[in-house]
Amino acid sequence: MRPLLLPLLALVSSCSRHPGARTALPQEDLSVSFPEALAGPATARQSEAQPAVVDGETLRALSIAANDFLPMDARERSCWNRQESYRYRVLKQSEVFFVSISADPEACRPEPRMLDGGARYAISIEGRILRRHFDGEPEAPSNPPPSPDAGSPVSSPDADIPVGDTTWGAPTESVPSSWLDGGTPSPSSTDGGMPR
Repeated sequence: MRPLLLPLLALVSSCSRHPGARTALPQEDLSVSFPEALAGPATARQSEAQPAVVDGETLRALSIAANDFLPMDARERSCWNRQESYRYRVLKQSEVFFVSISADPEACRPEPRMLDGGARYAISIEGRILRRHFDGEPEAPSNPPPSPDAGSPVSSPDADIPVGDTTWGAPTESVPSSWLDGGTPSPSSTDGGMPR
């Protein structure tokens, strides 16, 4: 038993942290909805001769989204595991940055294209991820918070019917006995119950 303990511990400890595992958000803000304009037309850098200007808050939102989508320790040698293999779109509305990440179809040409390989992020101006949605996942979380009236008794419109007032149990006197025999013909008293 003891010789197997060390290899078993090594195997279990190697599974303790998956390199591509993402941390769960403390609480997703479901009131934040992704704007339609994030998927609309966008302006790209015009030419290599013109510099691109990105302010610090936008750069921080982009790097937070990119590092959450593809963490440093998950970047392997595969083309789809590099941040430069994706396209990034940013939209700022009031105090929230919306970042869309999608696979660049030209980036990894010999490899097959990813179908659900992107994500959308809502990031506060302070740099906190408010909401994230990975392509291929349902729009709402699978475990929504309980409604405020959960656990309260529901009043039924027929609540004044007594519990014992049912048709199950002992037959009432108003039902003929021929209805209670299951549909078999009752024997005639004149023939003594013998078949003819």
